[in-house]
Amino acid sequence: MVMWMSLVACGIEPSGRSDNAFGGIADGDDAGELDEIEGEERYTLTLDESPAPELTLQMNRDEVEELFGDRAADITLLEIDPGPLLTHALLEVRDSCGTQWQDDDPNPDHDCTQTPLGQTFQGADGRWETSSEYSMVRLLTMTPANVVVTGTTSQGLQELADGLWIIDDYSTILADALGTPRNQTVVSIPALVTAFRHDFLATHPSVDATGTLEVTLEDALSDMTSLGARLGPAGAHPGVVAPGSITYGEVLGPDFEMFAKARSNMRVLDAIDASVGKTYATAVADLTGPTFGDALEFDFDDPERFSVGGLVEDLTIDLVIRLQENDHFVSSCVGLDACKLNLPGAPLGPSSVWALDPWATEALITSAAYQDYRDRVYSVSYLLGTAGVDIGHNGNPPGWLQYNVLFNLGNPPRDQFLWETVLEVAQVALHDTPFAEFPEGTADVSLQLRDIPVGLTGAEAKEAVRPYLREQSAEISDFLIGDPRPDNVGIDFYYRLGEDGRPYVFFTAPGDLPQTEPYRFATPGFFAGPSLAPSDKLSGTHIVGLSDTLHEKLPITAGETVTYFADETGQRYRARFFAESDWTEIEVAIAPVDE
Repeated sequence: MVMWMSLVACGIEPSGRSDNAFGGIADGDDAGELDEIEGEERYTLTLDESPAPELTLQMNRDEVEELFGDRAADITLLEIDPGPLLTHALLEVRDSCGTQWQDDDPNPDHDCTQTPLGQTFQGADGRWETSSEYSMVRLLTMTPANVVVTGTTSQGLQELADGLWIIDDYSTILADALGTPRNQTVVSIPALVTAFRHDFLATHPSVDATGTLEVTLEDALSDMTSLGARLGPAGAHPGVVAPGSITYGEVLGPDFEMFAKARSNMRVLDAIDASVGKTYATAVADLTGPTFGDALEFDFDDPERFSVGGLVEDLTIDLVIRLQENDHFVSSCVGLDACKLNLPGAPLGPSSVWALDPWATEALITSAAYQDYRDRVYSVSYLLGTAGVDIGHNGNPPGWLQYNVLFNLGNPPRDQFLWETVLEVAQVALHDTPFAEFPEGTADVSLQLRDIPVGLTGAEAKEAVRPYLREQSAEISDFLIGDPRPDNVGIDFYYRLGEDGRPYVFFTAPGDLPQTEPYRFATPGFFAGPSLAPSDKLSGTHIVGLSDTLHEKLPITAGETVTYFADETGQRYRARFFAESDWTEIEVAIAPVDE
């Protein structure tokens, strides 16, 4: 692709340029109205009134990649709500060993050979039954009907309930307490999505505080592999995706094309370097809002001026999600009034689940259970009040669970929050399966997810890119045009129209110079006397009708205007301006003056 970064390639030509344009003295036609004063040099400054040139970009994938290069990482194309993606991913993991867990049966009948994802589960002996990924499936498919509480504080209550006909079985008691059917998961998918979004995604340094996933132009051009690299281990975060794994998702199809029209705001303006003579300034003459500093004027909302085609219609992604558990068993806070204060953001000591890294498996499950049961208030009695469950009663906060059993038969669990009951049972499900036991700290999982819908179609993505590109129009303009400001070093002022349609002489401001070039003008602007006293200031930075507040600006009116200014060395000059009524061309006479 032929690059068009230079000003000439953009169709921008200086008005009235002479052979001695940069540094030489133009031959300056005499307007016949300025008196001759010895020692002055006279120049003609002409307004550039040529129509703004139109630039047209029509690029395929390779041309977009060539044009933006490494800068593609700085252009945001889309922001994806991770909710649909997380929902699809968690459902796929949950059902990766079949859906028989939905039966009201203590045996979930897991068989991980039923699905492509389940077939990737391999333990130390090569079987899915001994894999930690299967342990995660057990946790996600845990229902009141199939929950295993052996080894937990609920074991005694289960033995009592299941062994005596006078009390409903434990599965029913748990279902009543949770307010769910016996065959519904103990932790819901919507609650898990919320926990994963805020505690797993949003805590990663490359993701914003809302958990929204930013897709850059680089991500699209790399088929999302760069997104995977960004979501790997970073800082204390172990990474959303497994290190060394490949994230893949095709966004741009083989017939991808981007079309854009932009009007150039770049102008080469007649200028004065008083120590040399007439020269030319490269400036942005942006008269179109809402911003007034863009070298290129895009309109990403106008389908006639911007469009993209050839985006993949069914946007999906392949990625390997890694979850890491805490190295030690996390005990629930039970039996103490102080435990009622053990809440997210306010852990009751360093051993609390809320003191864990939020991305730890135990913290994620507890956070999800908290979403499900934070407002739970419930009470039920069994066998004429000899046994019962109270949640959020007796002056206790919602979610605070009390089992009331006559004579404390069965050693019922001590008072605790519902979500911490789930925490304890979940850890047992994770570490003790019918086929294997995993010591604490060894139940990390890597889930190889493929073709997960991201919740956005190609047609929706096509429209979604518009606002993000519009917000970055200034950055895109800078990328395409480059920095023309090195040519402005040494210039004292230049002649141009303001957006109010009137002519002004703009005194050089810091923004006209490269960032590496210090601004040396001690007294910028135009003055009525050679002393350059503030009270004699003729120019101003704030002029009604002009958005520019950075430059000292002198309005040009018909007739003669006598001013004084100092260049960057401190040398003072007299500048006499003369204009006819149409202002297309003005005469300026420059002479150095002593202090």
